Amino acid sequence: MNIADIPTIKQIGTEYGWTERQLEIALANAIRHSYLDKGMLVEVDVNLELADITVRRRNGYGEHGVWIDINNPILPTTKQLIGTMEMMQWGDGAPGRIIEAEVAGFRDGGIIYRIQDDKFVMIPENLLSVSDFHEKPATGTRQVIAMCASVDAASKMRIATRRGKEFVAAVTEEYYPDCISGIWMGASNSWAVIRMKPEHMSEWLEKDGINVKHLQSVLGLRRITLIPEGKGETQLEKRDSEIKHFINNAWKACKIQMLEPTRIVIHTPLEQQDPRKLRTFQSMLQKIAPELEQVIL
Repeated sequence: MNIADIPTIKQIGTEYGWTERQLEIALANAIRHSYLDKGMLVEVDVNLELADITVRRRNGYGEHGVWIDINNPILPTTKQLIGTMEMMQWGDGAPGRIIEAEVAGFRDGGIIYRIQDDKFVMIPENLLSVSDFHEKPATGTRQVIAMCASVDAASKMRIATRRGKEFVAAVTEEYYPDCISGIWMGASNSWAVIRMKPEHMSEWLEKDGINVKHLQSVLGLRRITLIPEGKGETQLEKRDSEIKHFINNAWKACKIQMLEPTRIVIHTPLEQQDPRKLRTFQSMLQKIAPELEQVIL
């Protein structure tokens, strides 16, 4: 049975940014839904290149009975086809779901990824990881992405992300469950400070920090700094312990001259007076301890 309006179907695919194979799967699913509404289960094959579809129903149940070709199959309307395509896009999982995806192409500064069942999602330029923003990954590269709740207005593809605190937290928790107790992001989402129990931190740093380096690559970050959960009898003592570890691990050449409940005085090295580095450091310290007034000498 020839498909009546192939140009329209292909035009829809172009607007959605889909391949012909994706369109064939979507049309087959739409036909199945059309028959399902009539209480019939059918098997469907679609070939757009040959302009041909084959629809069969089973005469019987289970292993009994035979497949019977349907000579004049029901074809879905354009609205039904688009509805099926949108269900396929949105059926990839709830927002926040972590998926391994393959780089399939590029569009408007963003990256198009192929995921399971030959479906595609898109990460727009503003949601790329910092490393991907500065140097696009090669086609075929496999990366970890997190699904979002929105859809790209132009392509109608589901949007994903590789950027921000939520992405870093979700992926880190997926790789190392029940390890982290705090995450702070800085330097335009290229630097993550992760707090964890001391015993977990030792495992992450073993073999010259192989686990940290691997996670940094997976997340597309330029830097990860680990700090252990603070020790002390009071919350203030625990906070001060974490601040000291942060400064030592983030910028070891800095020295704390004074640390009070509401004020910290820090000496920075004279030979490393990089204004940008200092601003990034101060900004991260402000996020970790917003109650402290900073005095940098």
